[in-house]
Amino acid sequence: MAEHPNAFVAGVTRKLAEIRRANGITIEQLAERLDTAVQNVRRIENGQNITLRTLARVARALGVRVDVRFTLDPQGPRAPTPGRKRKE
Repeated sequence: MAEHPNAFVAGVTRKLAEIRRANGITIEQLAERLDTAVQNVRRIENGQNITLRTLARVARALGVRVDVRFTLDPQGPRAPTPGRKRKE
């Protein structure tokens, strides 16, 4: 079964935090490498939805590559989870 988008994002950001810690990189050091505030790194690691561009930047700063794979869901296509409503 395909996981909920929020669970997917949380899993990705949790993995980034694990990689950072495993490599002995502090949040402060990662923020410096990204040229961003420490608070932004904390938000990412706490499961904030990030863009693919940000994911690529963080991965590069950690010295890892992102490998995205798509596989068919045995249950087939389903309606997507509703997103946020746009302000008009």
